[in-house]
Amino acid sequence: MFGIIEIGIELSRSALKTEPLRKLISDKDSKYDVVITETGLFHEPFVAFGHKFNATIIDISSVFLFPRSAYVTGNHMPTTYVPVGFYFSFHDRMTFVERVKNTFLYYWDVFYAKLYYYKKQDALMREHFIYPGSENIPDLEYMISNTALTLMEHDLAVGYPVPLHKNVVQVSGVGLKTPDPLPQDLQKFMDESKNGVIYFSFGSLFNITSLRPETQQAIINALSTFTKYKNVLMKINDENLGAKLSSKNFVIKPWFPQRSILAHPNCDLFITHGGLHGTMEGFYHGVPMVVMPVVSDQLYNAKIIETHGLGLSLDSQSITEQQLIDTINEVLKNPKYRENARKRSAIFKDKPISPMDNAIYWIEYVIRHKGAPHLRPAVLDLYWYQRLMLDVIVFYLFISAILIFILYLILKLFHRCLCILISSLFFRDNQTKFKKL
Repeated sequence: MFGIIEIGIELSRSALKTEPLRKLISDKDSKYDVVITETGLFHEPFVAFGHKFNATIIDISSVFLFPRSAYVTGNHMPTTYVPVGFYFSFHDRMTFVERVKNTFLYYWDVFYAKLYYYKKQDALMREHFIYPGSENIPDLEYMISNTALTLMEHDLAVGYPVPLHKNVVQVSGVGLKTPDPLPQDLQKFMDESKNGVIYFSFGSLFNITSLRPETQQAIINALSTFTKYKNVLMKINDENLGAKLSSKNFVIKPWFPQRSILAHPNCDLFITHGGLHGTMEGFYHGVPMVVMPVVSDQLYNAKIIETHGLGLSLDSQSITEQQLIDTINEVLKNPKYRENARKRSAIFKDKPISPMDNAIYWIEYVIRHKGAPHLRPAVLDLYWYQRLMLDVIVFYLFISAILIFILYLILKLFHRCLCILISSLFFRDNQTKFKKL
């Protein structure tokens, strides 16, 4: 948990040292109406461009909203059914223990960000954003909370239903477009694969060579067993390894046009590490998946794929050859995965306008309405204890305590009166008996 926070700080520090950003910070001539940047995932200091250019800030979130991002934009996520990504692979129907963990992680992320993370990012911002007027730059958290709009590349098609204010717009699939034609050799390979193709890729940042050697060998051996009746495409950055292992039915290269491969009707299975954009492409094209998550949101994405019935997941750190073979066979031979993938693809594509057109509309909307301050929820003007309703809860507890105390006094008085009455009746009864004697 702490590692992700520190990674965010280091990513900001590295980005702020790059020449293009340094030039933009020192730019005295350019003027902008809107600055579109990522302020919710490890690049929070970029929000200062809004102050520098006197421009409206629009945040673009490449994943679901982090708890701290949801909180600072006024979008509270109910922890009873909205899982916190990055830390645990929960789905939206959690057990009691999972809800306890989920709630703890949600508020840990919020308060740790407020007490530590935002302060560190604020210090980085003030260190690097030096320009005329920068001495009056507001607090970083305050500027983020006044972001006009968040464009979130996530929705219920690739996640779970969540309650959101109007200052967050879901544009899942904004980067997806009609795939380019395949290169001639790959087109021929895919067309002639009448029994289907298994496509393996760990994305652009991760690579199979980052796994343990025995795990790498287990994966390669498992995929090799399917070349008897399936063709296999495998992305590996190691060209020497690719040249050594490639065969007629098993093609290994450092790069493939992924979208075009997934769009081909002969692509039967996508084996992935579970990165958001890769899995989103799998969702879009209706391809069943086997997921081997490595870190961060990949665990969350793997759970989503399992929950929606599009595929299965395996632990990338302990996978064995036989486990992978059995899992691939299950997903390939059980028609429910292909059917669920097609249904989810239809849901993903069923939008009134394209995600790109939707994003453009809302950006122009913010410009037309001078930052659209009416989209900002009033919850952002409340103190943290008011947002959590702690003052209301304390009030009700206080009233309840008073009522309980009053009830206690009434019962105590009633008990005392009852004791006096019983004693009186007992005394009179004894007096009557004494007189008779």
